Amino acid sequence: MHKFSVVTIVKGRRKQLANLLESIKASTLLPVDVQVICMDNTDGIIKPDSLDVNLHLFNDTHNLPLAAARNAGIAATKTDKVIFIDVDCLVSPTLFENMLAHLTAEAIITAYPLYLSNVPENGDFTALKQLAVPHPSRQTIPAGQPVNHLQFWSLIFAVKKPTFQKIGCFDETFIGYGAEDTDFAMTFNKANIKLIFVNDCVLHQYHDKYDPPLNYFESIIENATRYKQKWGVLPMRRWLSAFEKMGLIIINENDEITVYSKPTDEQLKNSISKNPY
Repeated sequence: MHKFSVVTIVKGRRKQLANLLESIKASTLLPVDVQVICMDNTDGIIKPDSLDVNLHLFNDTHNLPLAAARNAGIAATKTDKVIFIDVDCLVSPTLFENMLAHLTAEAIITAYPLYLSNVPENGDFTALKQLAVPHPSRQTIPAGQPVNHLQFWSLIFAVKKPTFQKIGCFDETFIGYGAEDTDFAMTFNKANIKLIFVNDCVLHQYHDKYDPPLNYFESIIENATRYKQKWGVLPMRRWLSAFEKMGLIIINENDEITVYSKPTDEQLKNSISKNPY
């Protein structure tokens, strides 16, 4: 029998968390423990009787310490097989079983996202799946074989704890939104860890999205600069190019970013995406 742990991090989104936990309860395999890292407070979180849910209040000077919160989550787990799940996700009943069947010390296992256009009233994956749509850039990625490490996304992934420690955890100098996923992918690729998709999926519950994500403008610029210093190239080029076209930044021939101005309220409003993904 597979013994494994689940980690999720949350800020707000109490309904999404409740739906996630409901979907976990319907899994063919149940985790030994679920570690919930709260980046605001623990108010309004109800623990299901059938799951060992552990709440951790993660205080940090930054309001979105994603990398550090994920590291705290895996440190709290009670087993050596860990599945990270974004709080906006619902898991299929077979997801854990399929991911763990492919998990090795040399691989990180992930799955495909499907997107809902709302926050559902419950976490009934089977009933909701027919309402979800795929992410255009994800549906063509092959399953069951190593793929490009830059296809990694922390939305859903499984890793053995010794492998995570070998990789070196998430780099906590990346603060806020942007590039911490890509940095982790670069690091595990350097450690010869493969990325493999399984033919299973999660449903992503809707939340407002910005394309480009101007709501995270400052942290994206800071993390892109940090990433460039570390790896020698700029990440998130599509977003940065969009910022440049809007006159907010300029990127010189050495890929150095100069900020001209912050996004205006009108630019923020106009960047709200109508897509569920």
